[in-house]
Amino acid sequence: MGHSPRAQAYLADDIRVRKQVIVKIFEQSLSRNDNISEDLNNGLQSLSKSSHPNLLKVVDWGLGDHPYIVTDFLAGGSLRGMLSRNATLSGAQISFIGTEVLKGISYLHERGIVHGSLKPENILFDINGDTKLAEFGLNRKSSHNANDEEVIDNLYLSPEQRNGETLSPPSDVYSFALIIKELIEKQLVLGSSINEEEAGPQNRNEETLNSLKATIRGSFSENISDRLSASELLEKFTQISLKSENSALLPVESGLNPDFFNQVPDQTELFDTVGKPNLKLRIKHTVLYLKARITRWVWLLLMGVLVTGMIIIINENDNEEDILSSPVPEVSGLTVEKLFEQVDGFWVLKEALTRQDGSQAGEILKTIPIEGTDLGEGEVLTYFLSLGPELRTIPNGLAGLTVVEAESALLGVRLQLGEVSEVSNENIAAGLVIGPSTLMDELPTGTEVDIDISSGPELRTVPSGLVGDTFELAETAIVLEGLQAQVIEVFHPNIGVGKVIGLDPESGTQIPRDAIVNILVSKGPVND
Repeated sequence: MGHSPRAQAYLADDIRVRKQVIVKIFEQSLSRNDNISEDLNNGLQSLSKSSHPNLLKVVDWGLGDHPYIVTDFLAGGSLRGMLSRNATLSGAQISFIGTEVLKGISYLHERGIVHGSLKPENILFDINGDTKLAEFGLNRKSSHNANDEEVIDNLYLSPEQRNGETLSPPSDVYSFALIIKELIEKQLVLGSSINEEEAGPQNRNEETLNSLKATIRGSFSENISDRLSASELLEKFTQISLKSENSALLPVESGLNPDFFNQVPDQTELFDTVGKPNLKLRIKHTVLYLKARITRWVWLLLMGVLVTGMIIIINENDNEEDILSSPVPEVSGLTVEKLFEQVDGFWVLKEALTRQDGSQAGEILKTIPIEGTDLGEGEVLTYFLSLGPELRTIPNGLAGLTVVEAESALLGVRLQLGEVSEVSNENIAAGLVIGPSTLMDELPTGTEVDIDISSGPELRTVPSGLVGDTFELAETAIVLEGLQAQVIEVFHPNIGVGKVIGLDPESGTQIPRDAIVNILVSKGPVND
C-alpha cells in the first residue's frame, strides 16, 4: 500500500473475520534501539486502549524483531487524496471534517496522548464518509530522535516540533490549523468563478469560510499558551457547523492508489538528427528497408491465413458458446436457498461473509462477477452473504455518566439505549451509570444496549445483642456495619456506669450507609 522512512504498509485479508485490514511493519532497527523501542511500545499500548468513533481501530500489534500493527482498512481514501484530486469542498464540508478530527484529538488529549503527526495523509475516510485519525500515539516524546527526512517531509509540524522540544497538545492544534488553512485556500481557488444563480449559496459558503479562518487564526501563535485547546476549538467548529448549510456527502474515493502499481519502464531511444550520417549506416538502413519490403508480403499472407482460421473457429463455436454461458442474474436480497434453486448447478458457488448496515442477516448483497456479466458453465460465482449490520464498539467510560450522557455516547457510535435497571453500588452515586449489562464489546448497528444505574449503597442493618456491652464494643460493631456511632449518656437505676442501655434506631432497623446510630450509655442511678 505504501511506505514511510520507518515502516511499510500492506493490504491483507483477516481470515478470522473475513475482512480486509492494513498491516504496518516497522523497521527492524527500531526494536534494537532501547529508547525508540520503549516509545513504540508505549505508543502501541496507548493505541490498543483507545476506542473512539473518530480513531482508526487497532486490531492487533506486536513487538519482537519486526514490530507491527494491524488496523482496519478504510476504502474511502485520505484527505491528501481529496486535495490531490482537486476535489471541491464547501465550507460546510470543511467544517464537518474539522469537527470530526477535533473530536478524535480531544479524546486523545483528555487521555494524555499527543498525536504528533497530524497531516492530510493521516486523516482517513470510509466509504460512508466517516472520518478517522490514523498514526496517533506513535510519536516520540520529543523530536530530538526524529531523522532529518521526517522533519523536512512533514510540512505540518509545529515550531516546537521542528526545534526538537517536548511534544504537547498545542502542537496538534497548530498542525490541525495548518490543515484547515490549506483546505480553505484550496476552496477559494477552485470556487473563484460563480454564476448569478449560485450567488446565494456562495455567500453562505464565504461566511462559513471566513468564520473558520477567524477561528483558527490564534492557533498559529508561536507561544503555545496563546493557542486554543482542541476541546475549545471543537466547541467553536460545532457552532459553525450548526449555522452553515447542510453539507453534501464527502467526495471519498477507493482506498487503492493506482500510483502503487508498477509503471511501464521508459525505453526511449535517442537519435542524432543533427550530425552528418555516415556511409556505412546509410548502407545498413538500405539493406534493412529492402529486406522489410520483400518479407512484408510473406507476413501479410501468414496473417491472412491466421485470421481466416480464427474466424472459422469462432463461427463454429458460436452456437456452443451461446449454450455454455449465461449472464449473472440479479440476486440482491435473495436467500442462499433461492440462489441455489435459481442457479441449479450451472455455476460453482462460493460464499463470502460480510456485514453491511441496512442489511438483514442471511440475505445476499452482491456477486462477483456482477449481475449481467456473461459467465461460462462451471465457472465460479462468488456471492456475498450478509451477517447483518456492521459491528459497533460499545464506548468505554460510561461509568459515572448520567443516563442522558450515556445515551448520547451510544448514539455517537450508532447504538441505541435499551432498558435501564437499578442496581445497588457502593462506589457510584445513585442515579449514575454503572455500565452496560452485556458482556459483549461489539454489537450490530442500531442494537439496543441495556445499562445498569446505581441505586446507591445497600441498606445497613443496626446490629443486635449490644445491650449490656461497653460503649467501645458497641461502637466497633456499628462502624463495621458501615454506620456511624454517637454516644448519649443517660441515668439508669439498675445498669452500671458505661454499659449500653439501648440503641436509636433499634436493633434490626435498616438504614442508609453512614447513617448515625445513637448509643444510649448508662451514667448510673440518679444521685438524690
